[in-house]
Amino acid sequence: MNREMPTMMGWEITRRCNLTCPHCYSAATRKALNELTTRECLDIVGTLNEMGIKMVGWTGGEPLLREDLEEIIHEARRFGMKQGITTNGVLLDEERGKSLKKAGVTAMQVSIDGTTAERNRPMRNATDEEFEKALEAVRVSVRLGFKTSLAMMIGQENLDDAPRFIRMAKKMKVHVVRFSGFVPHGRGKGQRSRLEFTTRLGELKAFVSQFTGYEKMPIAFDPGFGPLPPYYEFHQCIAGKQMFYLSCIGDVYPCTSLLSKEFIVGNVRQRSLIDIWNDPNMTKMADFPRDKIQGACRTCRYMPVCHGACRGASYAHTGDLYASFPACLRTVRIKKNPAMLVKSRASKKSR
Repeated sequence: MNREMPTMMGWEITRRCNLTCPHCYSAATRKALNELTTRECLDIVGTLNEMGIKMVGWTGGEPLLREDLEEIIHEARRFGMKQGITTNGVLLDEERGKSLKKAGVTAMQVSIDGTTAERNRPMRNATDEEFEKALEAVRVSVRLGFKTSLAMMIGQENLDDAPRFIRMAKKMKVHVVRFSGFVPHGRGKGQRSRLEFTTRLGELKAFVSQFTGYEKMPIAFDPGFGPLPPYYEFHQCIAGKQMFYLSCIGDVYPCTSLLSKEFIVGNVRQRSLIDIWNDPNMTKMADFPRDKIQGACRTCRYMPVCHGACRGASYAHTGDLYASFPACLRTVRIKKNPAMLVKSRASKKSR
């Protein structure tokens, strides 16, 4: 029996990447996989139109490595879909930016994990030149009128750089700053000792508390951080109900947070996308019995609004869908740290 169709989807158009970020969630590679062909992608876009998809987020790998990207985007635009790209920015120059805008892209997220080449290098394995190209990509995006987001993955190793990142974003006049919490998935499984929060959770809570609801610039924290202070509300899971994720080889997942092979519902090369969408396994995580979660969540007074946080992130950290979210900020005290304050001494003197 058919059910309500999704409104948005994430599409890993390629898993190839020109960088090798140690924390990469998708374990992107420089080698081409058995990726969906241009024809297959165009056919899928037609199916998305039948399903009523309104928004497509193009991800990777590095999406700009697909030479047919504009052709596929143009087809989606023909059906009125809004489209945004997540990129590391290295390949986004003025010419490519204009090409993408003409094809139908309206939003651009550039991911940089440090405010200097030195800070960015260990987080992204990027050269100084690649760092400068990424910064220029942000300027290009703003200049061409894309809704521009500047994104940073925060782990224990680079937390102190986050306030400077906000100052940099304001100076570059981006529209949104997005912070991603470290989730040990893909290549990130090997970076737990570097990036997973242990002794610095109090500092993380102080930072998140300061900038949740920040009025001077929209600042977004993704599900990897869990429920945010002060109210610890967390959205109802929409995995497989309002959205889904499509990999470059055709695997369909309920959500971008559920990328382990056990969450694959089907493959578009073997079954129709609509048939996969109607598979009961698609909504298993959205309908997950949250009252069965074990540990600290069971007795927490915020459970009715928190819902036990993102099950995908919890699973990546613990390997157990029934485990409590291990890095919950509610459980720690704020530790004051002058380095976590966004206002510099100079800005205080100027007031």
